[in-house]
Amino acid sequence: MDNENSENNKNIEEVSDTEENKFNYNFINTPWDDRTDRSRITAIALLVAIIVATAALVINNLVIHYKDFHYESFLNNTDIDCNVVKLEDYPYIARIHLISSNELVCVGAMISKHSVLANELCLKSGPIRLRIGSPTDPRCKKGFSVNFMETIPHNGVITKHLVLLSILENMTGCMKSIKIGLHLNPQKNLFIIGRSFRGGRVLSIQMAKYVKEDVTSVELRNLSKNETIAVTTFGKCPVRAGDLLVQRGLLLGLASTSVHKRETSKTVYFANLSTARKYLNLLDAEVRFS
Repeated sequence: MDNENSENNKNIEEVSDTEENKFNYNFINTPWDDRTDRSRITAIALLVAIIVATAALVINNLVIHYKDFHYESFLNNTDIDCNVVKLEDYPYIARIHLISSNELVCVGAMISKHSVLANELCLKSGPIRLRIGSPTDPRCKKGFSVNFMETIPHNGVITKHLVLLSILENMTGCMKSIKIGLHLNPQKNLFIIGRSFRGGRVLSIQMAKYVKEDVTSVELRNLSKNETIAVTTFGKCPVRAGDLLVQRGLLLGLASTSVHKRETSKTVYFANLSTARKYLNLLDAEVRFS
């Protein structure tokens, strides 16, 4: 019996020794003090490479997110001071985001429960997704896909078309449509509503005044006077293509020009939507005018 126990103990020790011998240090778990100089240099180089790669990814994401931010323009407009309003206060405004980067590129106007009117430049950067309503409402924050798109001729300053974006998905609770105004009151102030420099959760808003622009000017020499509304703005809040021109709760125009350096010009041009009435009636019978 003693011999059997001795043999069993010996076998257990041999198994234990074998299992211990199976454990070998590798490049990852070798203690620092046991490493060779070459191993230490390799480990340090690997850590530096990981840090550099991580920093490069972060910088790349920042560049993608702010690729439309004009640094030189920002330096020339250090006193930009746009008034902002909450998205929830303007449920007829759609935000147009790039699918690839989720960047806000434009705003558009909900002119019926299934249609958004925007500037053609809003679609130049790639596939888009519409965000309408409160960004905190689960029904709205996921956004909506564009099912159809139709172009509407418009001879603007830098653009030649407006676009009507159609959404078949039910947007109940996320939006309200806005009527298109057919008559501008030149004696009353207008408001320009657009995307803000402060991010996608607020909108910029500024007052503007109608001006009777000379159609022989350089910018308007090839344009029809009736197709364009010229306004002057106050301060240094930039106007971008697609921003909305509103008066008395009616939509009058979409910006057909884009001004970044406000010190060079305070005159901004909008597509006169009253001239697009026949196209809009054909494309969407639910569009309302006043």
